[in-house]
Amino acid sequence: MINTVCGTIEGVYDSEVRVIVDRKAACQGCQATGVCHGFTKNRMDLMLSRPPEPVRRGDTVVIAMEGASLLKASTFAFMVPLAAILAALFITQAAGTPVLFQALGAVLAFAASLAAVRRLGKKIEAPKIIEVIHEE
Repeated sequence: MINTVCGTIEGVYDSEVRVIVDRKAACQGCQATGVCHGFTKNRMDLMLSRPPEPVRRGDTVVIAMEGASLLKASTFAFMVPLAAILAALFITQAAGTPVLFQALGAVLAFAASLAAVRRLGKKIEAPKIIEVIHEE
Protein backbone atom coordinates (compact mmCIF):
# COMPACT_ATOMS: atom_id res chain seq x y z
CA MET A 1 0.00 0.00 0.00
CA ILE A 2 1.28 3.45 -0.89
CA ASN A 3 0.38 6.42 1.31
CA THR A 4 0.22 9.85 -0.32
CA VAL A 5 -0.04 13.39 0.99
CA CYS A 6 0.23 16.86 -0.56
CA GLY A 7 2.80 19.45 0.41
CA THR A 8 4.09 22.83 -0.74
CA ILE A 9 7.61 23.48 -1.99
CA GLU A 10 9.27 26.09 0.23
CA GLY A 11 12.78 25.92 -1.20
CA VAL A 12 14.55 24.53 -4.27
CA TYR A 13 18.20 23.51 -4.03
CA ASP A 14 20.68 21.67 -6.29
CA SER A 15 19.55 18.10 -5.62
CA GLU A 16 16.81 18.56 -3.02
CA VAL A 17 13.62 20.46 -2.36
CA ARG A 18 12.24 21.60 0.98
CA VAL A 19 8.58 20.62 1.30
CA ILE A 20 6.15 21.71 4.02
CA VAL A 21 3.29 19.33 4.80
CA ASP A 22 0.35 20.11 7.05
CA ARG A 23 0.50 17.48 9.81
CA LYS A 24 -3.30 17.13 9.96
CA ALA A 25 -3.32 16.02 6.32
CA ALA A 26 -0.31 13.73 6.77
CA CYS A 27 -1.70 12.03 9.88
CA GLN A 28 -5.28 11.74 8.67
CA GLY A 29 -6.73 8.38 9.65
CA CYS A 30 -4.02 7.52 12.19
CA GLN A 31 -5.37 6.32 15.53
CA ALA A 32 -2.62 8.12 17.49
CA THR A 33 -3.23 11.55 15.95
CA GLY A 34 -4.63 13.06 19.14
CA VAL A 35 -1.66 11.92 21.19
CA CYS A 36 1.10 12.85 18.75
CA HIS A 37 -0.17 16.32 17.89
CA GLY A 38 0.24 17.44 21.48
CA PHE A 39 4.01 16.99 21.20
CA THR A 40 4.73 18.05 17.63
CA LYS A 41 4.61 21.02 15.30
CA ASN A 42 1.56 21.65 13.11
CA ARG A 43 3.72 21.33 9.98
CA MET A 44 6.33 18.82 8.86
CA ASP A 45 9.46 20.15 7.16
CA LEU A 46 10.89 17.57 4.72
CA MET A 47 14.01 17.60 2.55
CA LEU A 48 13.29 15.35 -0.43
CA SER A 49 15.12 14.48 -3.64
CA ARG A 50 14.44 16.99 -6.37
CA PRO A 51 12.07 15.58 -9.02
CA PRO A 52 13.22 15.42 -12.65
CA GLU A 53 10.68 17.98 -13.83
CA PRO A 54 11.20 21.70 -13.13
CA VAL A 55 9.80 22.94 -9.82
CA ARG A 56 9.65 26.30 -8.10
CA ARG A 57 8.74 27.69 -4.72
CA GLY A 58 4.98 27.54 -4.13
CA ASP A 59 4.32 24.46 -6.28
CA THR A 60 2.15 21.76 -4.71
CA VAL A 61 3.59 18.25 -4.77
CA VAL A 62 2.16 14.82 -4.09
CA ILE A 63 4.47 12.79 -1.88
CA ALA A 64 4.28 8.99 -1.66
CA MET A 65 5.70 6.56 0.87
CA GLU A 66 5.45 2.79 0.88
CA GLY A 67 3.25 1.38 3.64
CA ALA A 68 6.07 -0.93 4.77
CA SER A 69 8.41 2.04 5.18
CA LEU A 70 5.77 3.89 7.18
CA LEU A 71 5.31 0.85 9.44
CA LYS A 72 9.08 0.53 9.95
CA ALA A 73 9.39 4.23 10.79
CA SER A 74 6.58 4.01 13.33
CA THR A 75 8.03 0.89 14.89
CA PHE A 76 11.49 2.43 15.17
CA ALA A 77 10.14 5.69 16.58
CA PHE A 78 8.00 4.11 19.29
CA MET A 79 9.32 0.63 20.06
CA VAL A 80 13.09 1.23 20.16
CA PRO A 81 12.90 3.91 22.90
CA LEU A 82 10.36 1.87 24.86
CA ALA A 83 12.53 -1.26 24.67
CA ALA A 84 15.63 0.72 25.71
CA ILE A 85 13.89 2.23 28.74
CA LEU A 86 12.43 -1.10 29.84
CA ALA A 87 15.77 -2.88 29.40
CA ALA A 88 17.57 -0.21 31.43
CA LEU A 89 15.00 -0.40 34.21
CA PHE A 90 15.09 -4.20 34.26
CA ILE A 91 18.90 -4.37 34.36
CA THR A 92 19.32 -1.67 37.00
CA GLN A 93 16.57 -3.14 39.17
CA ALA A 94 18.04 -6.65 38.87
CA ALA A 95 21.40 -5.22 39.93
CA GLY A 96 19.75 -3.79 43.04
CA THR A 97 20.68 -0.18 42.34
CA PRO A 98 18.83 2.68 44.08
CA VAL A 99 15.76 4.15 42.38
CA LEU A 100 17.64 7.34 41.50
CA PHE A 101 20.18 5.34 39.47
CA GLN A 102 17.40 3.33 37.87
CA ALA A 103 15.75 6.55 36.70
CA LEU A 104 19.07 7.95 35.50
CA GLY A 105 19.73 4.70 33.59
CA ALA A 106 16.31 4.94 31.94
CA VAL A 107 16.94 8.54 30.88
CA LEU A 108 20.35 7.66 29.46
CA ALA A 109 18.90 4.64 27.66
CA PHE A 110 16.20 6.86 26.16
CA ALA A 111 18.81 9.36 24.92
CA ALA A 112 20.89 6.56 23.41
CA SER A 113 17.80 5.08 21.77
CA LEU A 114 17.13 8.37 19.97
CA ALA A 115 20.55 8.10 18.32
CA ALA A 116 19.73 4.50 17.36
CA VAL A 117 16.36 5.56 15.93
CA ARG A 118 18.07 8.24 13.86
CA ARG A 119 20.54 5.71 12.46
CA LEU A 120 17.81 3.13 11.77
CA GLY A 121 15.68 5.81 10.11
CA LYS A 122 18.34 6.39 7.48
CA LYS A 123 17.83 2.79 6.30
CA ILE A 124 14.16 3.39 5.54
CA GLU A 125 13.20 4.28 1.99
CA ALA A 126 12.53 8.02 1.92
CA PRO A 127 9.26 9.48 0.63
CA LYS A 128 9.29 10.47 -3.04
CA ILE A 129 7.63 13.23 -5.01
CA ILE A 130 5.38 11.53 -7.53
CA GLU A 131 3.52 14.53 -8.97
CA VAL A 132 4.08 18.27 -9.25
CA ILE A 133 1.13 20.67 -9.52
CA HIS A 134 2.45 24.01 -10.75
CA GLU A 135 0.86 27.13 -9.29
CA GLU A 136 -0.13 29.55 -12.03
